[in-house]
Amino acid sequence: MRAVFSKTAQYRAVKEKSTKYDGIFYVVDKTTGKYCVPSCVLAAPLEKDCLFFGTTQKAKHQGYIACSECQPDQQRFTLSARIITRINAGDIDSYGIHGFADSLSISERQLRRIVQEQTGISPLEFNREKRLRSAKYLVTKTELPIIDVAFNVGFSSLRQFNDAFKTAYKISPREMRKPAHHKAGSKKLLSLHQNKNNNKKVKHEIT
Repeated sequence: MRAVFSKTAQYRAVKEKSTKYDGIFYVVDKTTGKYCVPSCVLAAPLEKDCLFFGTTQKAKHQGYIACSECQPDQQRFTLSARIITRINAGDIDSYGIHGFADSLSISERQLRRIVQEQTGISPLEFNREKRLRSAKYLVTKTELPIIDVAFNVGFSSLRQFNDAFKTAYKISPREMRKPAHHKAGSKKLLSLHQNKNNNKKVKHEIT
């Protein structure tokens, strides 16, 4: 996990108007009483007039108001949306929690806090739910073998996949697939039966 940013590093980001840290921390100008993202287009306050907060909520709680120029509350939502989008795209599977947080230039603690605020669960739990939703679709909508489903959605073993799936849905993948395929087969038979009857009707009308 990365170390917490020092005030010197935070102020340097504000002076450089770095977009890299937007949504990660916020700066308050004590002379105006407003909080901003580091990249705010307004002139950077003097270092002695700066306060730093990890969330907009903490700044608001201290009585500060959002800057109308950089709209820091919107920036917060932008970072959150980017995190959720990347988790759904499989980035935690690709990088792991530490690597994923590192790619966002935030700490694992900050990552957990943001995902918890947005989803009510941890990044790993959210990622597991995403995997299982994908698995459920593959189980019920495709003929892909169960073991291939497990590996396709990111599980390292069939046993691990079966345990997680059964915990989430109270039924094994194979048991869930049976009624889904039976229903699909019944619809196919019904369609064939209807086509057969229609063909008979056409022949009867011709004769």
